[in-house]
Amino acid sequence: MMRHFTRFTLLYLAAGVCLTAIALQLPNITSNTKTILLVNAGLLYLCAILSPFPFWHRSQAGLPQDRNSIMPWVIIALMLIITISDLVHRNWTLESIARASLGLLVILGQTEKLFIRSQIRSHLDN
Repeated sequence: MMRHFTRFTLLYLAAGVCLTAIALQLPNITSNTKTILLVNAGLLYLCAILSPFPFWHRSQAGLPQDRNSIMPWVIIALMLIITISDLVHRNWTLESIARASLGLLVILGQTEKLFIRSQIRSHLDN
């Protein structure tokens, strides 16, 4: 079983480290916000751990008939709209940043899915 690190392994790891640093370094953070940040950081760490494995790539690639689907693009666009509007309307409060961290996880996952699918398509074209 060959494991290889990808760009997304590092992105998941970097995002998790940033969320952990925010949660642990800010003194006036509520426990609910800290919990949200740490749970989302933990999910990002889990994705970073799983992303080098072949089964992760197979699950991200999806079924062959789904490889041309626009659904990942729709999910990314929807998450960006929801996340940015929430951040702007709440004046970038720490609570809105904590909620936006879940959007980051979803966007990274969908972007990785698109990247893996494009690699599969380019491999099949060659």
